[in-house]
Amino acid sequence: MPISSDTARNLLGEMFHIGRALRSALFFTDAGQLPPGGLAVLTTLDASGSCRQVDLAADMRITQSALSRHITELVAAGYISRRADPSDGRAALVQLTSDGRDLLDRARDIHTRHLQETLDDWSEDDAEQAYLAVRRLRNSLNARPRCAATGEDAQVSKERTDV
Repeated sequence: MPISSDTARNLLGEMFHIGRALRSALFFTDAGQLPPGGLAVLTTLDASGSCRQVDLAADMRITQSALSRHITELVAAGYISRRADPSDGRAALVQLTSDGRDLLDRARDIHTRHLQETLDDWSEDDAEQAYLAVRRLRNSLNARPRCAATGEDAQVSKERTDV
């Protein structure tokens, strides 16, 4: 039986507010000033390794032009490197640099501590249940035809991807 429209509307509202709260919490960190989109690029590159920009945009479900802006900023800052794809000179391969990995590690540590402090009145079981519910929600959203049309396996692995 599908959920009611009131429940769906309430859930959408909460997801909107969570998104705003995350963007606010992740924009400035002690690890450096890095826009959330840049952090998402670093996180995705860390998970995927060296890849073509077109594949990275598909993985992130963003447009090529949006990714291009992030790539330009991150290359200039020394957090990622870009080189021609040896199998197709028209394409570019991007990968995390050691500075990018260091920044990502620092940001993850800071964000982890911040969330632990924020949820200090939660039990471990409450936090684990929230994680499982959010992962299930993300899988359901990714399973929608719009995401499935990319030809990717839209299901999220059981492995955690920390930001």
